[in-house]
Parts: sequence; C-alpha cells; structure tokens
Amino acid sequence: MLCKVRDRVGLGFGSWFDIRWVVGNGRNTLFWTDNWLGGVPLRLQFSRLFELSMQKDCTVEDMARLGWEEDRNGWIWRRWLLAWEEESVRECAILLHHVVLQDDIQDHWRWLIDPIHGYTVRETYHFLTSSDDHMERSTISNVWHKLVPSKVSLFSWRLLQNRIPTKSNLVHRRVLQPNVNLCVGGCGFIETADHLFLRCDLFGSVWDLVCQWLGVSHVSPSSIPEHFLHFAHLAGLPCATNCYLKVIWLACVWALWKERNNCFFNNAVLDPIIVVQKVKLYSFFGFHRVLSLALLVFMIGGDIHYLVWVLCNFCLSLFLVVASCLGAWFCNIF
Repeated sequence: MLCKVRDRVGLGFGSWFDIRWVVGNGRNTLFWTDNWLGGVPLRLQFSRLFELSMQKDCTVEDMARLGWEEDRNGWIWRRWLLAWEEESVRECAILLHHVVLQDDIQDHWRWLIDPIHGYTVRETYHFLTSSDDHMERSTISNVWHKLVPSKVSLFSWRLLQNRIPTKSNLVHRRVLQPNVNLCVGGCGFIETADHLFLRCDLFGSVWDLVCQWLGVSHVSPSSIPEHFLHFAHLAGLPCATNCYLKVIWLACVWALWKERNNCFFNNAVLDPIIVVQKVKLYSFFGFHRVLSLALLVFMIGGDIHYLVWVLCNFCLSLFLVVASCLGAWFCNIF
C-alpha cells in the first residue's frame, strides 16, 4: 500500500483505498517523476526526454510558469535534439495543452468512494460491511475449523484472500523478477493462486482424483472462494457431510501447497496420486478429532444416534485411508 501511495495511485476500483492524486496549483507535484497525467509518469512515457532534461526535479508549477509549449523556456536540454526527439517534445506539449492549474487549490489526495466529503471512518465502515463483502468474509471465516490444525486454517484464510506467496504475488511485491512468474507445474502460464490450485493441468488434476475417491461429480468454478463453497456443498450429499467436505477441501489445498513448495525448492516432480493419499491421511486426522468429540458428547449425556453416525463415518474414513495406503504399497512392490 505504501508503494501505491508513493506512485500517486490507490488500490483501484472496488477497494476502500481507492484514491487518486489531484493536481491543483502543481507546487507539490513533480513534473517528470510523479504520476499526475495520463496514468503513467512522464519520465516513463517520454523516457528519452527525461534523460536529456536539465530539470528532472522541477515541479508542475515550475514547468507551467516557464511554459511547456514546444518553443518555450520550460524545456532545457543537455544538447540539441534530434528530429525524432523533437517529435516527442511536440507529443508531450499536445498532452499538456489542456492542463489548467488552479492557484487557489493545493495538490491533494481524493478519496473516490466519496470525492465530495473526502475520507471518513464511517463511510469506510459502510463500504467494508456491504452485502457482497459480508458474504465474502463469511466464506473466509468458515476455514477456522476445529477439526484441522491452526496452521492449515491460517493458510486457507490467506489463500481465500489471495495472500499466499505465489510467483504472481511475489512479482507484484517486487520480490521476484517478472520473467520468473511461470507455474511450477510446467504448463507455461503465470502462477496465480486460482491457476495453481484450479486450472493447472498437473495440480488441478488432484481435484478430479479426490472427487473420484468420494464418488461424486464436480465442476470446478473459476475462483478459489467459489470452489470452496461449491465443494463444501456438493449436490447429492446430505447436509451433515458439509463438515467433512470442508475438512477434505482444507486438507487438499494444504497438500497441494506443500507439494508446490517441494517442486519449487527441491525440483521434485508432483504425483497427483500420492497427493491424494496425503489428502486422505490429513482428512483422517481431522475425522479422528470428530470421534474424540463425539465420545465426549456421549459421556456427558449426548444422543446415541449421533455417536453411532460418527463411528460409522470414522470407520469408513479409516478403511479408505488404509486401503489406499495398502494399494500404493503393493504397487511399489510389484
């Protein structure tokens, strides 16, 4: 966010931090380096002119006072300009032709959510608690599940908000160079969170195997929050299974991320079948906590039917995990 403020831009449309730098008298705005005209600093639009200029640190007010027309004194160069460089000066002068400074107004930030009254905590609160944003936050809060470790819930919470260190996010934070942002799965696409977990041919195939294990059909949505909601409420399954499906989803994204890091740091090759076996194992540990909770509820006077239902699900999950592990063991031997 501080980088955005330094660049004279906000976070963009749809964000509470959607602000823009407005030029009044031009005294606090640098002509070449600040982003005040056309969405890109002039030093980037006319990089050759910036290199030749003798006034790299001048303000907009200084340039306007000296005159930024093509033949005025605002342009001071280190040498005579070539023909194509003079053409660039004409293009810049045309861009500046309609700029009118206002002497009685200071350069300032404008909050675009309420450009008339400006930023207030009240309006920010109303924006953040709007209906769509409230639904998104309720989805994110579902990852804090008592059946999974806290580190898995924390990772999933970050994943649903696109805050995990994928290559795309690391490039955006200027940790990696833009030329190293491709997916570790070798598919040739940029490694975003949605692509890595859903659309990558290698990593995304794990979801097909998980659905095959559960015996259900599944159409993958395009975004991770929608995928989480859709998977946790698969059609044809009773509502009581939603809790277990959430555990399986959390186990799956955790296993995928660990395998992604293994591929990135250790040059390992991902095997979707092995990842699914790990998903079953992580899910089993979550179901084991359910069994302990059910026994506690029964001991303090709970319903016997609930205990029987949990025991059946626990035995089924144990059988599936053991069967998958034995199958993999026999395949490795023979």
